[in-house]
Amino acid sequence: MSQMSWASPDANSDGFVAISRMRKQASIMSLEDFVEAFPHPALRSIDPSDSSTGIRKLLPVRDEGVQLLTQMVDGVEGLRYLGKLAFVAKRPGNPYPHLISIGRSKTNDITVAVSSVSKVHGYFVSDEEGWKFTDHGSTNGSKLNKKKLSANSKTSLADGAVLQLGSDTSFQFHTPESLYARLLKKN
Repeated sequence: MSQMSWASPDANSDGFVAISRMRKQASIMSLEDFVEAFPHPALRSIDPSDSSTGIRKLLPVRDEGVQLLTQMVDGVEGLRYLGKLAFVAKRPGNPYPHLISIGRSKTNDITVAVSSVSKVHGYFVSDEEGWKFTDHGSTNGSKLNKKKLSANSKTSLADGAVLQLGSDTSFQFHTPESLYARLLKKN
């Protein structure tokens, strides 16, 4: 199976693809084929709200239908990304081949169009020790597993780690293998 451009042919202009589409892909592939086709780690959007707010209870179980709620309730802009994931991959034509940027600006490799996310919020790099994330001095900061990150300091990302950008977006970091298992999980 050949490697797909920009991690997934189904990705939108911001770099996100519906989890339901990826679930269908995974269901017809072996683990080896999936990892070959999607070799990059992924950021799976998760509910950024505190369970005490009850916002999650208002959301539909399906991938669709979140947009209207995000326009009606303050502070939940990031919910528009629920049911989606982005591969940590370089957008074709973007500069700085050694890092993968994430932020509000459309010039990032992964665009998160949420007001609490800075234009260039941070970036990912991979080295012999694994994947790392650096907050690029963002206005509203970043957290890894609920711990505030220092600006301009590389922090290792473990499989399953939760990365929060600003106040309204949270993503779980997955290796291709754990993403495959997650996609096939009944839930």
